[in-house]
Amino acid sequence: MNKTGRGRLLFIAHKGAKQLWGDDEEMRRSIQEIHTGHRSCTAMDDKVLTRWCWKLKEMGADIYVPDPAPRGGQDLTKPTTRQLAQIEQLAFERGWEDGLNDGRLRGFIKRTAGVDDVTFASRKQATDIISGLRRWKKQEESK
Repeated sequence: MNKTGRGRLLFIAHKGAKQLWGDDEEMRRSIQEIHTGHRSCTAMDDKVLTRWCWKLKEMGADIYVPDPAPRGGQDLTKPTTRQLAQIEQLAFERGWEDGLNDGRLRGFIKRTAGVDDVTFASRKQATDIISGLRRWKKQEESK
């Protein structure tokens, strides 16, 4: 996407957010971070920014998004379903009852991959999280 198109997407994202949350910048940033992993629109790449615009439209914003709606399917940069299941299983084995939503797992993910939630991790980061949890388990078993 060219710079003009990106500027237009940024404008659309802010316009949609203003329609939904008014001038509550903190609310926008919090909800945006939940859905995209970024508190700032400028930190998003064009693909994520387009998805965010479509999400705003889905939430009720009256905006026109020039790019086509994202199609379903697994994003190749995101963790696979199998990776998420492995992470959740390893969390349960540690006694973290809330699985992927457990605060202790989220802390481990933040320290290991630098993201707040495993859904914002890349496949490589998910592999690092799985490896780290397995190493931790093996260390505790050897004690």
